[in-house]
Amino acid sequence: MVKVIFCAHGDLAVSMLNSVNMVYGATQNITPLLFNRGENAENLVEKMQDVMAKSEHSSWLIAVDLQGGSPYNAAARLAFGKSHIQVISGLSLPLALEIADNQQTMTAKELTDYLLEIGTQCVQSFHHQQCCEEEEADFI
Repeated sequence: MVKVIFCAHGDLAVSMLNSVNMVYGATQNITPLLFNRGENAENLVEKMQDVMAKSEHSSWLIAVDLQGGSPYNAAARLAFGKSHIQVISGLSLPLALEIADNQQTMTAKELTDYLLEIGTQCVQSFHHQQCCEEEEADFI
């Protein structure tokens, strides 16, 4: 089982978990962390360490909103040299749902690899899809 931290600017992480719970019902082992105005990456490192200290020997996935932002930098600092901590950026509802759906059956590394594989499927364009379907219909 993978323990998960959602960390994002403002209250996005809490809202993301609320949305996951709306779809799946109550989830376990996902902790949202707020990144508030006036805080920095060091504050987030401390918050993440506090959460992780409760389950020291677990594997972790830290899902953040934006690569290069303070949540990402804090998570990367914690994960550096530690294979039991994985970090992904680009947290979105489709990815959050996949995390919740697979955290019981995959390792942190497997889940990270899976999320990287399906991540491009999470961004779709109606007009692009409509155009492709029309092209396929013309071909048949």
